[in-house]
Amino acid sequence: MSDVTPEQVIAQIDEWRGHEVRCEVLSGAVTNRNYLVTVDGKAGSPGVGRFVLRIPGEGTESFIDRECEQRNQLAAAAAGVSPTVLHLIRPSYCRVVPFVEAETLHPATIAGRPDRLRLVVQAIRTCHEEADFENETSVFDLIRDHERMARELFAPQPYQIEWMLWVGQRIERALQRDEPPAVACHGNLLSENFLLSPQGRLWLIDWECSGRADPYYDLGSLCVEHPFSAAEEQAVLTSYRGSPDEQRYARMMLYKLIVDLRWSLWAMIQCKTSTLTFDFYQYGLDRVARFCDNAAHPDFESWLRHV
Repeated sequence: MSDVTPEQVIAQIDEWRGHEVRCEVLSGAVTNRNYLVTVDGKAGSPGVGRFVLRIPGEGTESFIDRECEQRNQLAAAAAGVSPTVLHLIRPSYCRVVPFVEAETLHPATIAGRPDRLRLVVQAIRTCHEEADFENETSVFDLIRDHERMARELFAPQPYQIEWMLWVGQRIERALQRDEPPAVACHGNLLSENFLLSPQGRLWLIDWECSGRADPYYDLGSLCVEHPFSAAEEQAVLTSYRGSPDEQRYARMMLYKLIVDLRWSLWAMIQCKTSTLTFDFYQYGLDRVARFCDNAAHPDFESWLRHV
């Protein structure tokens, strides 16, 4: 909610009253506003320390169930893969989490680093196996919702979109074969959602897209968001499963296309709804181009047959 200020949120945190509180903008967010909050006082006193305050972006409630996000982040924290939520301010759904002293990862700091890639896959597997999410999510239902919303808003429609939707339908039918059980998925595995502490602990943040889903959607999301080689993509699957599996590899690769289809439609909607100074149109076009490249992969038809 863009009309909420950090000062208004800070005033609602009882533990911070009577302390000197400083607030500065954190960069990197696309749809929300993030702030580093420093609360001065005697070390160890309640409420003293450094925290991250997130204010949801305007219009994000159209895509995100904030109550589900809250429950899932707490479940991920219980599984040991996410910082917990310290304060949740309703009805704005502004939230405060601990500030984690860690390196924010980037595509180039994961790709080409087998040690980091193993940590990333291990964190994903831990979430899938140990977190307990209640809400079921379907990326194909989300795509249909995004398509409907884009039409209603007269959002930009790159000329490839109709063909992409047709390809998406082919993939959806193929993925209905031999579906694995749904697990607790993060749903948006951008590199910036991984934090690596100096002690080597990996944290996952940003649970807005989380829910119970096909685990290979998460793995496909990881692969499409990073410039991995074919060998690294095989390593993702092998590290996750413990051994190679060509059928599951095909499933992961098909989800790479679905991830870009989803976010390209989302980006076009943002062109009509977002007030942020971000080039959502170009962001969407980049997704479209990558979808087309992956659909032209010589093994694409084989993936559809063998998934």
